[in-house]
Amino acid sequence: MAERNKILDEIANQLDENILAVKGTLELIDASVTENDLHQLLLKALDRIEVIQKLSNEMLVALRKCFDKIGEVKE
Repeated sequence: MAERNKILDEIANQLDENILAVKGTLELIDASVTENDLHQLLLKALDRIEVIQKLSNEMLVALRKCFDKIGEVKE
């Protein structure tokens, strides 16, 4: 169970990091000067959102495994 907690903690930390990065990117978009700057920042935000989606899916899989293990222990 400790290994699963470590995995969930790592995924949560990566999610936090990527969410903060997207927030920072969006703040930079607000202050961007040129159209090229805006385009590049939007691409970075989209990349981070894809990472967040992947991490969210990984977290759901890990949580499902935890719940399955809990179910096995209760039986």
